[in-house]
Amino acid sequence: MLDVQPLSASLGAAVDGIQLTGRSNNEQMASILTALDEYGVLQFRGQSLSAAALRDLTAGIGPLFRHHADEGVLFADGIPEVLEMRKEPDGVRLFGGSDWHADVTFQPMRGYVSVLHSLIIPPCGGDTAFASTVRAFEALSPAMQDMLRGLRAVHNYYGPMGETVDGLNAVHPVVYVNPRTGHESIYLNRMFVTHFEGMTSEESRPLIDFLDKHMTRPEFTCRIQWEVGQVVMWNNFSTLHYPINDFSGERRLLIRCTALEGEAA
Repeated sequence: MLDVQPLSASLGAAVDGIQLTGRSNNEQMASILTALDEYGVLQFRGQSLSAAALRDLTAGIGPLFRHHADEGVLFADGIPEVLEMRKEPDGVRLFGGSDWHADVTFQPMRGYVSVLHSLIIPPCGGDTAFASTVRAFEALSPAMQDMLRGLRAVHNYYGPMGETVDGLNAVHPVVYVNPRTGHESIYLNRMFVTHFEGMTSEESRPLIDFLDKHMTRPEFTCRIQWEVGQVVMWNNFSTLHYPINDFSGERRLLIRCTALEGEAA
């Protein structure tokens, strides 16, 4: 049993009394994944993981995502499954900070759980906001829920010039059903989704914009305030996240690994 304290009414929980290592035992990982099904986001304080340990921990959840080469993509300790989320004091761009999104939605085998570990944190700012797409779906009218269940969205990854990248695109149902709990969530984000299958971008945009605004209403969100040595895990099928870029002139460094859907090694 985990010592779990909710962070908000909609999602998020702090987990105490557990020290994460490179390989969690099966019972411990099963408890963590059960808590993720319930809370969407888990916060573990007082952790110390190397890039290799973060990789090995995440491998106990599912197959690991290897990010393709792209501008601004850095690998921690040369490990291709572990990304550096780095911003220097003179930097402008924040990795993953342009819009609310879920990780790795642009390929057939989607991102399942992302694990982010803080190494260097600014004295103030740099929080990450999360939104529950389960609570957002529950708040829709039955007619809207039924319509969304019949839609599929086209997800694309974009290059540095805003171009789509061959091989980094996929089509997924707009409503995801958790196979363990039966809970439904909205599986869509404005960063990667261009349109609905069978519809033009112009026809799709009003509904995409409505859902983006609806999913990120304050009552569906929580906010993680980072401190050094913190690990945060989230379920990409039931949440969106937004890194807040409000720490100009300060350095921040986190490392992230993402498990894809599928059986763990």
